[in-house]
Amino acid sequence: MNRWFPAAVAAIMGAGLLAGCVAEVDTLEVQREEVTSSDHLAAEELRGELRKLIQEVNEEHGGRIGIAVATGDGVVRAGLSGHSWAWSTIKVPVALAADARGLAEEELVQASISQSDNDAAYLLSLLIDNDHDGLPHVPELAEWPGETEWSLSEQAQFAAGLPCTDTVGTTYGAMGEIVDWQQVGLSQIPGARFKAGWGQDTDTVYTLRQLGTAPAGTGVVGLAVITHPDDGTHATAEEILDEVGLGLKELIDARSISPADTCGR
Repeated sequence: MNRWFPAAVAAIMGAGLLAGCVAEVDTLEVQREEVTSSDHLAAEELRGELRKLIQEVNEEHGGRIGIAVATGDGVVRAGLSGHSWAWSTIKVPVALAADARGLAEEELVQASISQSDNDAAYLLSLLIDNDHDGLPHVPELAEWPGETEWSLSEQAQFAAGLPCTDTVGTTYGAMGEIVDWQQVGLSQIPGARFKAGWGQDTDTVYTLRQLGTAPAGTGVVGLAVITHPDDGTHATAEEILDEVGLGLKELIDARSISPADTCGR
């Protein structure tokens, strides 16, 4: 489990932190609707493809799934909203803020992102006093940052802007150097940079989620995915996100998704 706070604190807090809230709204979120290429799917068409992918993966593995994609046409989401605990995906804006202020050594950022080291991330959160300097599309951090509620749509938009937001480059670079045992989901897309987070939202709801970018055309698309496997296991959650990653790879390879307006958000 990757709660992202020291083990001693976790033992003290115990079951009181297992009170996550899972939203299941399935809506289309589009902010701009200019199709930039005849190959690119319009927003509603892309949403249809995402819903089809979710249905296929759910039929094979069993679980609730959400996908958000930040494209040149805006943000398109299908399935779960992901408006629940961010878990270790929140380490990205925390590391970004600490690095931008010159408060963190490169090794500390690398450990927090590439290895998802909880102690390193906790220290980074202390260095910035849980204040991420108003990074776009990032909510105010909770006392325990991993409990920050962060929707998929906001995560996808945040991810799409990372190539420009991370002016130092250490955090975004570390997202391309994830340790082998965390190479799941978005790792199925060549060139993807990502960060995962996982844990027990409630006694019966297990979460695995990721945010990241993937190369598309001359730019990148911002991606955010989440699953709550029916059997509540991390192994099944990984299988689900692996299938989702492969499905997204097919859409990108087919030039169905237009690159995000990376630096204009």
